Amino acid sequence: MTHPIIIQIAVPVPLYGLFDYLLPASAEHIPVKGCRVQVSFGRKQLVGMVISVGSNSSFPLSKLKPISELIDIEPVLPDDLIKLLEWAASYYHHPLGDVIFSALPKQLRSGAAAELKCETHWALTEMGRQTDSCSLKRSPKQAALLSYLQNMPETELTASQLNTNWNNWRSPMRALVEKSLLVATEKTQTATISEYSPNTTQKSPKFQLNQQQADAANDVIQALGHYQTFLLQGITGSGKTEVYLQVIESALATNLQVLVLVPEISLTPQLTRRFSERLHVPIASLHSGLNDTQRHSGWVQASKGLARVVIGTRSALFTPLPELGLIILDEEHDASFKQQEGFRYHARDLALVRARNKNIPVLLGSATPCFESLENVYRDQYRLLQLTRRGATGAQPPKVSLLDVCRQPMEDGISELLLKKIEEHLQNKGQVLLFLNRRGYAPLLMCHECGWTTVCHRCDANLTLHQHNKRLRCHHCGYEKAAPVQCPQCQHESLILPGAGTERIELALTEKFPALVISRIDRDTTRRKGELDKKLNQARTGEAQILIGTQMLAKGHDFPNVTLVGILNADQGLFSADFRGTEHMAQQIIQVSGRAGRGERAGEVIIQTHHPEHPLLHTLLHTGYAGFAKQALEERRLASFPPYSYMVIVRCDAIQKEHGQVFLHECQQAFTYQGIQLFGPLPAPMERRAGRYRWQLILISDERKKLHGALGQWVPAMSKMKSANKVRWSIDIDPQDMF
Repeated sequence: MTHPIIIQIAVPVPLYGLFDYLLPASAEHIPVKGCRVQVSFGRKQLVGMVISVGSNSSFPLSKLKPISELIDIEPVLPDDLIKLLEWAASYYHHPLGDVIFSALPKQLRSGAAAELKCETHWALTEMGRQTDSCSLKRSPKQAALLSYLQNMPETELTASQLNTNWNNWRSPMRALVEKSLLVATEKTQTATISEYSPNTTQKSPKFQLNQQQADAANDVIQALGHYQTFLLQGITGSGKTEVYLQVIESALATNLQVLVLVPEISLTPQLTRRFSERLHVPIASLHSGLNDTQRHSGWVQASKGLARVVIGTRSALFTPLPELGLIILDEEHDASFKQQEGFRYHARDLALVRARNKNIPVLLGSATPCFESLENVYRDQYRLLQLTRRGATGAQPPKVSLLDVCRQPMEDGISELLLKKIEEHLQNKGQVLLFLNRRGYAPLLMCHECGWTTVCHRCDANLTLHQHNKRLRCHHCGYEKAAPVQCPQCQHESLILPGAGTERIELALTEKFPALVISRIDRDTTRRKGELDKKLNQARTGEAQILIGTQMLAKGHDFPNVTLVGILNADQGLFSADFRGTEHMAQQIIQVSGRAGRGERAGEVIIQTHHPEHPLLHTLLHTGYAGFAKQALEERRLASFPPYSYMVIVRCDAIQKEHGQVFLHECQQAFTYQGIQLFGPLPAPMERRAGRYRWQLILISDERKKLHGALGQWVPAMSKMKSANKVRWSIDIDPQDMF
């Protein structure tokens, strides 16, 4: 008697464990680990991933369902990547099926083939090249299209290229093909999805590295072929990207693929352009700003070894790369590398695990490394590489000064002294960047008579006024409404606008400097596709003389014409309820300050503050980030906060306030493990958000192994608790914020 074949499958549902299915007798082959199958799950048909094949099940065979369809013959995920995802599911205590399918592009999650799609290319025939388009005067659309093709420098055109310049071109195109003036051929899409195609006849030259850059690059190059983590700590403008490029060139020369992770979508065009000009290899960009087809194409190109360099945001970490030889994380300190919903992984930490499994080096780069990375340097787990000079030219860092705005006249968030500095730099043909991490016109609308404010009815937060459309909007839940012209409480019309956002700064400076180009770069002005690239190009070329923005402007951008940076409100991070608040504040100040003086002209940074004597600001300005981090780490050590302990936050939210508290109290009662501190249940810092009440339970332990051992037994039991069906809950391992 032939034993039935049992397939263990991971299914994209929020349930722990794998599910057993029978291989149907009609199956033409036995799927292997990493292949997708379609299965019946409850009343739905879902795409699942094969994890193991065997002949035993803990369930009676009569209760097992057969697999509905075999999708793949070859695995879409290689063993090494499934191993990483299994480790991640275990470490972050998240259902394996959810983890695996979060690593796949949308089209693959839906069962699409893991193959490059064919695209039609149209080219002129010999007859088409010699035919005068005027001979088609009875068919003006065909004549215009033929003339267009005859005058194009490209020998072939695709649908995507034609869509950019033509409407309703398909019918005349078919007619031209029928007349043998054009020929259509189907070709597999193998070109890079980057919009910056390298010009093979004009390759950018290598920059001459200074000694520090050369030493750093050589150290990493020597490590190719074995696991080692490097922390490249370089002051802003010190040429970290050039170090990346020279290391990547060495990796490519030995036929290796390279994965480069960046924290924000806005950084990918800049890096892709620069890398394409230098490297002349297919480069795939992978981030949420691409459509599903583009992401699918880039992912497949990388998985087949066609794309030699992949540049992407955190999810690009899970891209299959058969010849991966190096991983680089730029701006490694950035909190955007931590996923804040669903599968709450940290891309930096998983990059280290992937590199260790593959026995390859990792290069982490930042001017302001996170405290965990610095502590790993002190423990000799990372090797520190330092760049203390600004690039090969050795340009001087900007002059930084604090501006006390207490009792000083302020106009729309800008002091008179800062305004004079702005005028001075503009007169000297310098570019000015103003940083305020608050978008909108004003953070609230207030009645001067009765004190009424614009409180969001769904969140413990105020509605922000957006002046251009006279709307009040909540930046937490998205609720919005028209701004009132009088107080709805006392009907008085004396409404005031305390505080300022980027929109208010833009309007104020537009009135002050009407002849100048002023560019505001925040989430509100970059929603439309292509708008961010357009604004960043304005900034790089100097077309926009004044730049106003949020943290989108603070990360890794090179604006060579900026000579003055003004930080309008540096006090937000000084009194944060989050123990990481001061770390993030210091990183933000250093990063924004680093946009000044990157070209040939000296830079200046002015920090407006109501607390010029605050010891943290003085430590940062007088000892630099390294001195600040050393002092702050000592405070963390005394308080037993990470990185000197390990933290987990169980978060939940519910429509009824008491439901979250009851659930976490039940979880607390079930936790009987020794040597682990529990705090809570506590309301979240913003207790109510989007109409739901939020609660937290915080766990801290000085031993990671002990903490995860307890979680391994405790977390699966939480979903079975009586009160669990009344809440939404999640577990956050190594949380990056307390919000």
